[in-house]
Amino acid sequence: MEKLSQEEIDRRMMDWHNWRKENPRLREEVRRLRAENGQLRADLVREKREREEAIEVLTLRIEELSEMVFGRKRGGGDDDPGTPNHSSEEEKPKNKEPRSRASYRRSTPTAEEVTEEGRYGIDACPACGDALTNLHEAVRYLEDIVIPALSGLKTVEKHTIETGFCPRCRKWRSAIPIQKQVCCLGENVRMRITYCVTVLGQTFENIARDLRDTFGIAVSDGEITRILTVEAAKLLPEYHAIDARIREDPCRHGDETSYPVQAEGEGQWAWVKTASRTSDTILRLGRSRGKGNAVELFPGSQPTVTDDYAAYDALENHGLCWAHPKRKFQDLAESTTLAKTKKRHCQKFYARFRLLFRAVKAVHETPYDRAGRMKEAEVCRADIACLCTARSTDPKKLATLKKSFLQNTEKFLFCIREPNIPMTNNKAERCLRPLVVKRKLSFGSKTQKGADVMSILLSVCLTTWWKKPQNFYAAYQAIVQKWQTA
Repeated sequence: MEKLSQEEIDRRMMDWHNWRKENPRLREEVRRLRAENGQLRADLVREKREREEAIEVLTLRIEELSEMVFGRKRGGGDDDPGTPNHSSEEEKPKNKEPRSRASYRRSTPTAEEVTEEGRYGIDACPACGDALTNLHEAVRYLEDIVIPALSGLKTVEKHTIETGFCPRCRKWRSAIPIQKQVCCLGENVRMRITYCVTVLGQTFENIARDLRDTFGIAVSDGEITRILTVEAAKLLPEYHAIDARIREDPCRHGDETSYPVQAEGEGQWAWVKTASRTSDTILRLGRSRGKGNAVELFPGSQPTVTDDYAAYDALENHGLCWAHPKRKFQDLAESTTLAKTKKRHCQKFYARFRLLFRAVKAVHETPYDRAGRMKEAEVCRADIACLCTARSTDPKKLATLKKSFLQNTEKFLFCIREPNIPMTNNKAERCLRPLVVKRKLSFGSKTQKGADVMSILLSVCLTTWWKKPQNFYAAYQAIVQKWQTA
């Protein structure tokens, strides 16, 4: 073996000394870098998970917005056979009877409804002139309307009103009140305008066009506004009477929707309150969405069913609508943006939720027995706790919906524990539809005064119309006369 030189020995000793001196520092550096690397990897995994959850939430939100704008075809549009159909079993009518042939034809008028009669005879053949034999009669009816613009049925009354001065009272007296304007519109035109604004949801432009083309009457926007204001003042007592009748109902429903007021508005929202058993409905337009409006509109301890909006939390005896969570869970199960594994998980959850929904509905439809209902509520409470337990595989939106449903268990079971409480808030949503259509056509009200006027008119006229009177105008006249003579 070759002997190392002193120079080589010194060099190697120096290297060994440096290694011995640096080794602890390097080891510490390695540990630090490994810990840092592990933390960075954990942060990367967490950021990836958060990013995927954010993307999932955004895609679901985009899907919801697309439904609002373009609509959605439910059922049959997904290749996955496990996707539930929107027309689920609990929503299909059971044992629906087929329509009769007579239901496709107009009903035969009664003898009291016949206004004119015509007899049309025939003796000879119109083609060859020979006499006809075996003559028979066929009775048919023709229903039609009278268009004043064609038949000249518009009436114009000239009133010559005598006036005189009373020396004792020191006032001028007249046989009937004298209007400020020389020419004004009569009661029937006023009713027609009110009907078109409320029940038909027409704009002022369409109303003016209808009056001009059908009746030959010209009317301005300002005149329509004045007429509506006067009619609202007449119907104000009936508005309060409807509110009183709602308070006597076993249960009431509430909901809200946007309703813009361009100037002097208290808010950009409309609230609705309706009775569960009758058509009585109250609307308040141009309000804020704060809980103060909910407390003001739903005073007392009367049972109330609404959606899961925080403004209703302050209400007493408050129940929540089952249709809203069912619709949200179903939308998740039918989503086209979720990953296959998460979508399948949502479908399995929705299938279990439908079983719970059917069970609650079956209990709700049974005759009320408090002891039995309390036992059923306890069973449903345990089922909800098991169903809504958080899972690691839950998409973020499903986890949020499950948590909210679990927190409001008692409000969802309110329809089981108490009698005459509907399961859903569909009644209030149906009452808001005419207002939503009107809002899309007229874009709300210009002032808060106009919104208050529309609140009275819509409440009274829609309540009257939903009662399906034989003649809306006669029912309207009866309401006005009732409060004028009261």
